Amino acid sequence: MLEQIGLNEVAPGIDRGEFLTADILKAMEAGLMTGMQYANTLNNGGGLKVESLDGVIKVLEYTEKQLVFWKNIGKKKIYNTVHQYNQLVKYGNNVGIANLEGETPQFTDSQYRRKPIITKFLGVSGQVTHPATLVRIAAEGDSMFELEVRNKTLLLLQSLDVALTNFDSSCIEEEFSGIWQQHVEGILDVYGGMAGKTSEGILDTYYADPAVVNADGSILTDFLMQEATNTIVNLRYGFADKIIANPIVFTDYVNDHTANKVLNVNGVSGSMMNARAGLQVTSVATQFGDIDFMADPFFDSKPARLFNSPATNDKAPAAPVKDVSAAVSIVAADSKTKFTNHAGTYLYAVAAKNRYGESALTKLNDAAQAVTATDSVDLKFTAAINSTYPTQAFVIYRTEANPANPNTANYYPIFQIPVAALASGYDGAAAGAVRDRNRSIAGTHSALVFKMDDSLIQYLQLADTMKMEYAITSPSRRFSILNYGTPVLYAPGKFVRICNIGRPKA
Repeated sequence: MLEQIGLNEVAPGIDRGEFLTADILKAMEAGLMTGMQYANTLNNGGGLKVESLDGVIKVLEYTEKQLVFWKNIGKKKIYNTVHQYNQLVKYGNNVGIANLEGETPQFTDSQYRRKPIITKFLGVSGQVTHPATLVRIAAEGDSMFELEVRNKTLLLLQSLDVALTNFDSSCIEEEFSGIWQQHVEGILDVYGGMAGKTSEGILDTYYADPAVVNADGSILTDFLMQEATNTIVNLRYGFADKIIANPIVFTDYVNDHTANKVLNVNGVSGSMMNARAGLQVTSVATQFGDIDFMADPFFDSKPARLFNSPATNDKAPAAPVKDVSAAVSIVAADSKTKFTNHAGTYLYAVAAKNRYGESALTKLNDAAQAVTATDSVDLKFTAAINSTYPTQAFVIYRTEANPANPNTANYYPIFQIPVAALASGYDGAAAGAVRDRNRSIAGTHSALVFKMDDSLIQYLQLADTMKMEYAITSPSRRFSILNYGTPVLYAPGKFVRICNIGRPKA
């Protein structure tokens, strides 16, 4: 055998068996480096490897499947940047319908409200160098340019999915009016509109309306959904068939219902073979019909930040400046406080915001502030002076109750206000201050109960989401993915918001 592979002669003093074993092992070695790592190096064959590349690109971020709200909302093409529609407010006044014989019944006029909705201009851009356009992607077979167009399209659609709820044109003029902003304005229309009302009056009116159901930190329950559908059907004369929320809201709901490990035995009578543990809930039965669950990870998105997290964009404003003497102060015996069931200690922070993004956080208190069940909290700060990019709004952040470690605690956005609201005082605070009455609980979510119907909710757009390519002025191809549109709630009172949905208590 040695003669056959040419290893019959070895150097004196070297055992032929040891030589053979070492040489064979070296010849068999493939190595753990990639081919490019062998460049300009002597190797024993590792550089000859054909590298294995999976034929599918692994998506580490979201896919179109997660954009549930955007995919399901009806789209309507419009032909003007200002779209107007009429709301039928009342068929007429109750003037009495009982008449004498031969008497003409009482006359009454129908009441309408003309509403404008303004489209906004949304988009992202991409760029691919000319050499990159010539490269074929082995995993996909498409060009780098085609892949980048798909990537930027998904980026815009994901941002749109978030914007459907979170955009607020009263804070950032370039944004459209999101679902929550339209819900507030629509509810206030029932009580004469927002004109002349203070921020405190607006919030008092909105949160007292039956179209806003406060979970007060509890998980989603059957009772909350019954309350929501009762408001839509009995008080606002509508219908409901959907509830949309972050997936964790439905996860906690299901976990609460499966605490005793429900078994689905697949209809096999008298047998537990092929049984499946757990429960998947896709709808819930209410007194007024079934409500389907729609889980969207970007619905009512409120990501947490750490106290030292940087600005979200290079063009964000400079961080706010906290007041040196009273950045956080207690308002004792506040009759409107919602801290009733949430006494504890809290940390606060604030970020400045413009259409590009948010600044770094400014911590307002280093030591957690104790808040009792009858207190509220006033926050005092100012916008940075001479910021390159001006501040348009402020986002107030707060930790959950009793943070264990201030340096690792999550700060959650609880509300945002336009710059002008700070100057006049927000929610009952004096000029230059913002009051937190715990109307929005840190770390909670909101859900929307409604009927998915084009007569109630739509996304109005001048055209479908489109790609626009720019002139080639350098060895690269530049393009934008664009959308000109806005969501609209035609009858906001027929939508119910379940707010402050929390997690199970430890």
